[in-house]
Amino acid sequence: MTLPPHSSTDQPPATDAPATDGMASPAAPRRGRPSVAEAEQLYGKILDASWEVLLDSGLDTFTFDRVARHAHIGKATIYSRFAGKRELLEALVHHAVAKRRDAIAALQSDRSLAETFSLRAVETLELLHSPDGKLMERLIDWLDTEAGSPQGGYRAMVYRNAVDKIRSLFEMAQQRGEIVIDDCENAARFWLEGLLGHYKMASSEGGHDRAQHMRWADRYVSFFFAGVRQQGSPGAPPR
Repeated sequence: MTLPPHSSTDQPPATDAPATDGMASPAAPRRGRPSVAEAEQLYGKILDASWEVLLDSGLDTFTFDRVARHAHIGKATIYSRFAGKRELLEALVHHAVAKRRDAIAALQSDRSLAETFSLRAVETLELLHSPDGKLMERLIDWLDTEAGSPQGGYRAMVYRNAVDKIRSLFEMAQQRGEIVIDDCENAARFWLEGLLGHYKMASSEGGHDRAQHMRWADRYVSFFFAGVRQQGSPGAPPR
């Protein structure tokens, strides 16, 4: 007598089948809280995606929805870290300032003081004229005016940060005996104001040219450190 075939409903669920060793298969581990490294990576991913969205679409149409789609994450993930648009853009400005500072700071290794300042001037001008630099200016203006920054002004913060870094370079060069400067704070302000003045003039003339920036930077370095030599010890050019 031929037995009828078993129907599918007669078969036990695959999950009920015993393991070959007679023990049930272990359940997949549940996902817990992200590690510190993962949390930092996600934070950076949100900021990077925000910057790319701003470069692509501009500030007026910037939304968390756009950032979430660009970063392939949920909008709730962004809100869990930033209460709103202003908080995210504030973090973005700090993030961008730190990246710009680190990139320019890396230019000083294995170069003379004059070469370091000339190269830094060129790269700063290139950055200010770039889409990233123009976006940075727009964000700072928005935070200081439309958002009513409660921290005393982001433009002042960025300026103060730049002066501090330049002053630190002068102080370290002075400790090495490369230059003598009576007032490193005012010297740093003078250097920065000259650089920003050239940027504004070049912007008003339309466009920018790296070769022109390089020629200007070399002349500016010669002029600046000639003044430093006159007010410091004679015959001590930057090395």
